[in-house]
Amino acid sequence: MAERGERALFRRLRLRLTVVCTAVTGLILLAMACAALAVGRAQLTARAEAAFESEVNAICYHLRGQTVVDHTWIAQTEAGGLTLYLELSGAPVLYPPGQTDPERAALVALAREKALEAFAFDLSVPPDGAFQQERQMFQFQDGAGQRFRAAAVRIPQEQGWIGLLVLRSMAGEEREVLIQCAAVFSFAALALVMLAVFAWLFTRRAMRPLEESRRRQTEFIAAASHELRSPLAVIHASLSAAGDAPDEKRRHFLSLADGECMRMSRLVGDMLSLANADSGSWSICREETEPETLLLDSAEHFEGRAGEKGIRLLAELPEEPLPRCQWDRQRISQLLSILLDNAVSYTPPGGVIRLSARQEGDWIRLRVADTGPGIPDEEKARVFTRFYRADQARTGREHYGLGLCIALEIVQLHSGEITVEDGETGGAVFSVWLPAE
Repeated sequence: MAERGERALFRRLRLRLTVVCTAVTGLILLAMACAALAVGRAQLTARAEAAFESEVNAICYHLRGQTVVDHTWIAQTEAGGLTLYLELSGAPVLYPPGQTDPERAALVALAREKALEAFAFDLSVPPDGAFQQERQMFQFQDGAGQRFRAAAVRIPQEQGWIGLLVLRSMAGEEREVLIQCAAVFSFAALALVMLAVFAWLFTRRAMRPLEESRRRQTEFIAAASHELRSPLAVIHASLSAAGDAPDEKRRHFLSLADGECMRMSRLVGDMLSLANADSGSWSICREETEPETLLLDSAEHFEGRAGEKGIRLLAELPEEPLPRCQWDRQRISQLLSILLDNAVSYTPPGGVIRLSARQEGDWIRLRVADTGPGIPDEEKARVFTRFYRADQARTGREHYGLGLCIALEIVQLHSGEITVEDGETGGAVFSVWLPAE
């Protein structure tokens, strides 16, 4: 039930992270899209204005030297999407000749009205100068909401003047703007969908270590609670029995309670070490270290305990001296103590434990081999997990399955590697590779 609740919690957290990531990035993407559209629209408008002004200049240049307006030229000019209205000294030039187009007439009248209202520009009034043409460029909107670019021009001639009104619909520009908007926002919507999918997948991958850490923490607490319950029960039972027991029995029960207290102290110390490793506050103090000295000191420390069990403990050193290494001496001693403690605990009487060291390239290999029951192949990858013990043959009341976890943390702090394999004649062989420099 708790596991399902945790999965639901992580799923909701993942969904929230995906929504927040998509929303924030979507706002940024939308802002960029709007900015791109604004720049694109400004460029499009600038090009359209320049093109319209160029057309007006070409028309004015043509008309300036003309005394007669050619309807064929008007037809060819309007074929490009323009609408022309001309007056010769205030007299309108009808086009199409002999015909009246109400819509065209209404559009021209509206344009003349806008020019008169906005600029007091009247085509029927002669220009002020005899040589300089007068021009006003503007935009207006007809009754149907269609926008137009317009140019009102008075061109002086030797006799009289030409009044010119040039109109071009902006429907093509607006259509192009709409196409740009549709393209940009379609791309943005597709990018947003792809971003949401990526965020969903990315958050799953990003949260996987968090979920694994939460799972390991839950398992660690559950296992620690289980392990602590046993010595507490023994202590409680021993103290209760010691109350009414004779002196000899009382001493026995108190000895049992004291032993369980020592076991609990060791367990709590190991748990604190792993907690410091998990929080990243477990550091090492490197100093110049002689590997041979560490091996001999560790072997001497466990020699008495091994002798009590009838186990031979052999320290094997290479013929050539090993280089001095920059290790944390106390942590490496702790590492060797963990490996030797496991070996002594799981090796039967009459067995042999070999502790050796040798240089392999840029690495120093420390090796602890025992003649115990060994570890099944399917269990080797799990011996470094917390509170794990391979099988009943390699369990003991004095071990909680935390030692090898601590050993792994020490090796990783030194940027090394630790492995376990079968010995040539049985048993387990733990090998540690540490940097020689």
